Amino acid sequence: MKNKIKGAYYQWLIFSIILVGVVLINIIGHYTSYRIDMTSDNRYSLANGSVSYLKDIQKLKNRISIKIYLEGELPSELRSYRNSLEEKLKDFKRYAGDRIEYTFINPNEGSEEDKQLLFEQIYNKGSGVLPMEIKFSKNAKETKLMLWPGAVLSFTLNGIPQETVVQLLPGTSVDRPFTMYQMPEVVEKGLNDLEYNLISALRRLSTLKKKKIGFLQGHGELNQYETKIARLLIAPYYNIQEVELQNNIHALDDFDGLIIADPKRNFSDKDLYLIDQFVMRGGDLMCFMNTLEINKDTLFRQGFTHSERKNIRLNDLLFDYGFKIKDNLIMDVNSIPKFDRRFKESRVNWYYQLLSTNSKHPTVRNIEPIALEFANQIEPIKDNVISVLTSSKNSNYTGLAPIVELNMASNFDETNPILSSQEKITNDLCFAATSSGKYSSYFNNRIVADFINNPDAKFLKESKTPANIFVVSNGTFLANTYRMSQTRQGPKADFKGFNELKMNADDVALNTKRAIGNQDFFLNIVDFVMGENYMLDIRSRQIDVREIDKTKIQIFANFYKTLNLVLPISIILLLGVFLNFYRRKRYKTN
Repeated sequence: MKNKIKGAYYQWLIFSIILVGVVLINIIGHYTSYRIDMTSDNRYSLANGSVSYLKDIQKLKNRISIKIYLEGELPSELRSYRNSLEEKLKDFKRYAGDRIEYTFINPNEGSEEDKQLLFEQIYNKGSGVLPMEIKFSKNAKETKLMLWPGAVLSFTLNGIPQETVVQLLPGTSVDRPFTMYQMPEVVEKGLNDLEYNLISALRRLSTLKKKKIGFLQGHGELNQYETKIARLLIAPYYNIQEVELQNNIHALDDFDGLIIADPKRNFSDKDLYLIDQFVMRGGDLMCFMNTLEINKDTLFRQGFTHSERKNIRLNDLLFDYGFKIKDNLIMDVNSIPKFDRRFKESRVNWYYQLLSTNSKHPTVRNIEPIALEFANQIEPIKDNVISVLTSSKNSNYTGLAPIVELNMASNFDETNPILSSQEKITNDLCFAATSSGKYSSYFNNRIVADFINNPDAKFLKESKTPANIFVVSNGTFLANTYRMSQTRQGPKADFKGFNELKMNADDVALNTKRAIGNQDFFLNIVDFVMGENYMLDIRSRQIDVREIDKTKIQIFANFYKTLNLVLPISIILLLGVFLNFYRRKRYKTN
């Protein structure tokens, strides 16, 4: 009898402990949010850069309000996306605290008049959220669904209300709706870009003070039209301004970074002095340049052309910092063909138009290969210079200032690679490199009397603070083409109908659907050099889309259906048999 009472006491004690434990776990879980991400690509976790940025948002005085117009009756794919979006925003709040607040709004609620007013407000004459139209069949009838897959973020900065828009999923043009068959692909891409799009919008809105970047002019550099896409990409995050040196000793004083894109004319000693002292003061330098001039009009008219040394002297300054840009050209079998109607199939192998082999450097991690035409070889000659982009192992370099021919023999011989040996590490020819740290002035043993003897010059023999330098041996890699036309309002610049930093013009002409990484690379360069490294981690993040193996589904579908039906019942039956056996044995012993 005593044993029975004792046994019952222990059973109630264990039950009470379990009950209290479950209640405590639920209470703790209600007030805390914690999730273990066991996926190989950490798809359910925020990037380290996002976490770092969101923690900084906690310091803001005012809250950022996010209104998401993706709510209501949604197809299953979009419902899943909407839920993933909410989970992502909950993760944001874990690190940003109450500085972020969000609301999901159903724009299709209310009277027709109210809905129309809201639609106009969201659309904002094309500068707001773009609508998405989906076509599907319902009850044997074709139906269209209008959605607004975007968000409006608002924030008061220095007493001034600010607003920005993030397009979460692509909008559709008139009479070109998405079908339900297209939605899985659209949603998957949206999920991949979700974190980056949200962080970028927060960054546009909440940056208290933008760093200032100058586009150097005065030496034949790319003009404002040729760099329109590049400027638009970084303008939301940096103050952009053109700058000419003009022997002005204070020309670069107010700038944090300097971009020199495809200079064609000579730099004077005074120009080099100003750039050198800019670096010595901790200014960040980005150079996109070739040492050779190649006349493309002559090349495609005659089939060949002579390359000419530019002798702009900027490469002398970079040499002193550890970047030796050679007067040759890199040829690589891993390249983009050239479109030319004079050749068979309008296509010629063009080994001068390289597709990069990306290193593990954060500026190129997980982005598409970068396309560069007529790139020079860069030889790092100091230990702190790091190679970022290289050619493939099936590559070679020309002699100095070579003749460039369209009909070079290797273009038409598929079995004759540029190099017979593809295993040598020396085949990896560098054409983009970077360095960080302190530098010695190029003018330590050189005299520019007008400046050095000027008390306002404050000549620095060595870096005062560390600086970043990034060099790409191609001047036009960030360029877009344009054509000027005359209108009643005056001259107008017309641009191509596609983004030339995302697609190569020859690929488009040859109808090749190949994406290039020039846009992401340029954004990464600027953020890396300017010290905004957290964005690289977010932008380069890649979540692999794992497609379902339809063959395996057909083979194993019935097996898993049967298993799902039989296994739970079998477990219950086995548990019942075990308990019955245990009870019989126990009472038989007593």
